[in-house]
Amino acid sequence: MRFFLWLLFAFGMVHAKEVLLPKHIYQYLSKENPFYYQAIGEQYVAKGRELFFEGTLDTQINAKYDDKSYPLTTGTYQELELFKTLGNGIEFSMGYREAKGTQEYNNIITGEDGEFLSSVKIPLFSVLYDISKNKVDINTAKISTLQEKHKSNLNLLKLYFNVSKIYYQLLLQKELVITQKELLIKAKKTRKFIDKQVKIGKLPSVMLIEIEQMIMRREQQNLYEKNNYELVKNIFLQYLGLNREAFEKQFTIPSLKMLKRPLMPLKNALQVAIENRPDLKIIDFELEKLALKKSFNNLEQFPKLDMKFSGLYDPINQEGYKVSLNFNLPIERSRYRGMDEVLQKQNLMKQSEKLQVARELQTSIMNIYQKINIKKEAIVFTKKELTLVRKLESVEMKKIHEGIGNLIFLNQREIAVLKVRQKLLRDYYDLKTYYLELDYFLGKLTR
Repeated sequence: MRFFLWLLFAFGMVHAKEVLLPKHIYQYLSKENPFYYQAIGEQYVAKGRELFFEGTLDTQINAKYDDKSYPLTTGTYQELELFKTLGNGIEFSMGYREAKGTQEYNNIITGEDGEFLSSVKIPLFSVLYDISKNKVDINTAKISTLQEKHKSNLNLLKLYFNVSKIYYQLLLQKELVITQKELLIKAKKTRKFIDKQVKIGKLPSVMLIEIEQMIMRREQQNLYEKNNYELVKNIFLQYLGLNREAFEKQFTIPSLKMLKRPLMPLKNALQVAIENRPDLKIIDFELEKLALKKSFNNLEQFPKLDMKFSGLYDPINQEGYKVSLNFNLPIERSRYRGMDEVLQKQNLMKQSEKLQVARELQTSIMNIYQKINIKKEAIVFTKKELTLVRKLESVEMKKIHEGIGNLIFLNQREIAVLKVRQKLLRDYYDLKTYYLELDYFLGKLTR
């Protein structure tokens, strides 16, 4: 017998359902989930874009080959060059070329064994200030990657908030179905009592019609609540990517209870929000990008001064060299002054945006604290009200049993109890969503 009971217990444990908790939501929000990937996908795009801009510093091989045979001229030309650009704009090259006969587009002449080439081009002011367009593009792309990561965190905050809110809506709707069903059960119990009393002549038969009408109304309302519950469940399941059968087999939905969670001091909450919020970090990265652009634009106030050293080595004719200097200076410097003005104003706008977001964040958190405290006080009063309406309902039921009651009054009392119970449940739901909002503003919903 004990062995049989043990088997039953083990079988039951294997097939026991899990209580659906918020942690299960995070288990199903993974890269395989389209809602999750939609929230984070841009950070992978940004990573690829970063690699693209880093490609400007790739070592390159350039090759050229010409072989011509015209009626009056013949010639061959071949060249192989290894080219490398550094982040500060310096360009290196090494190569080999061989030119024979008459060249078509240049007057290059080499010995029989060709010649080896090397050169270095130095943009003096770029090297002096350690900045170039390539370096700006690469660093901007790197900042954008970090920025997109925080945008993903912000998107995840919104996603977790929305799905968690629907989770609590599901719990609330289940409780509303239960309260509506209990109201229906009360009417059916009353019908049994009335039916007995009518048969022995203590109550008029018209009360049977009245109670049947009451039951019919409650059946309809029960049907509507069940439908609302199923609709919320469908929305919830779309985010998890579970079908209804798998969900029903694995999980059971818990009851909605009062959330008892202490609040940290408001000052601490504001500090946590400033440190955690992704949108503030996103603005910080925008300011970093503007700083990079300003550093690069500062070069526009100086002339473009490029120095190039070229050298060659011919196995027969020995070595040679060439020094080149390229100078360019716009006299009015309109590009520099115009872009400098643009970047200054953009910086002021971003600083203003950051201050605005911080102030809005502070106001939102203060309001959430106010809502939570008021809701907790309201719940105390609602519980007291529920005690009172239940007493009135009990008195009205006694009148029915004593033959001096009225179904209309009983219905009113029972409906009053239902409404106060549902108001209390909605208060519980509101309190949970307020805490969700608080976590959202504190940046604490991400895993």
